[in-house]
Amino acid sequence: MYGFAGYDSRSVCPVLMQGLVKYALPATQIEIDMFMAALGFNKSDIIGKYFNNRIEVWDIVPRNVLKDTYGDMYVIDAEIKEIFASSQGVVDKSLSSLS
Repeated sequence: MYGFAGYDSRSVCPVLMQGLVKYALPATQIEIDMFMAALGFNKSDIIGKYFNNRIEVWDIVPRNVLKDTYGDMYVIDAEIKEIFASSQGVVDKSLSSLS
């Protein structure tokens, strides 16, 4: 972890370091949809938002996903939230829910 950042005093987010992805281009939305489906995520009605029974991720759009010359995908900026069902409904365990 490199440090922390925030959004208009609403939340605190970790800033992680990532190695340079050489010769990469933005992935298309179709490539992203296929990539996320292969990882076991369902597509939401909102573009760039995916979920499974434990995790919800969003902002998975071409400007935030790179594809290298080998076809490997790199998500460089995403919002992640752990969710799980309880007897009271869905529980939100995201960093933004703590602020």
